[in-house]
Amino acid sequence: MTISARQLEYLDAMGIQVWQERGRQVEQVSDEVSEDINVNNLADLQALATNCQRCDASKTRQQVVFADGPAQAGWFIVGDFASEEDGAQGLPFTGNVARLLSEMLLAVGVKKSTSYLTNSVKCCSANSYSEKSALSSCRSYLLREIQLVKPAVILVLGEKAARSLLKSDNAFTTLIGAVQKVDDISPPIVVTHHPRYLLESPMAKRQAWADIQLASSIVNNRHVE
Repeated sequence: MTISARQLEYLDAMGIQVWQERGRQVEQVSDEVSEDINVNNLADLQALATNCQRCDASKTRQQVVFADGPAQAGWFIVGDFASEEDGAQGLPFTGNVARLLSEMLLAVGVKKSTSYLTNSVKCCSANSYSEKSALSSCRSYLLREIQLVKPAVILVLGEKAARSLLKSDNAFTTLIGAVQKVDDISPPIVVTHHPRYLLESPMAKRQAWADIQLASSIVNNRHVE
């Protein structure tokens, strides 16, 4: 019989230990992770995220790294997880990653400061936690960010961020190089490599450049309409 995370909590409170088959242990994910978030502005959304307890990442986080950029932006750029440097500065995409991302955007005439930057997971923690649980728990925050910012294009950086947002198990190579759509997201989505990966694998920059150009063409075509 499958036992839910909530049931396990109740049993543990009663002092009842339940054995589960190794490899099938239920992740500690809140029952409410899929619920919509209906706050009306980004400040309220950030306040909600700062006090979020939806997954185990909240128990070990050093702080919440929410977002950076204007409340209304043509480019909505989302990575996967905040780095330690991001946590120290309280901002997504810092250090060498920020510099490379800025160069990539400037190559198509876009300033990083005019783009909305965020991550799939808002908690920054040096301790281990279930990435799958955190991605699932934070997805509702990300969807509400998109709804409030109303971007022309969403640029998703990295495999884990892409699979989470797109709710896809497809190979990363099938997600890049084309415009992606998902039922609960209106703007077109373009997937490419995270700048962190590009710093380690410069040969992938050619593909990333093609993807950036694709995203730029979407924004430019929207302005023409």
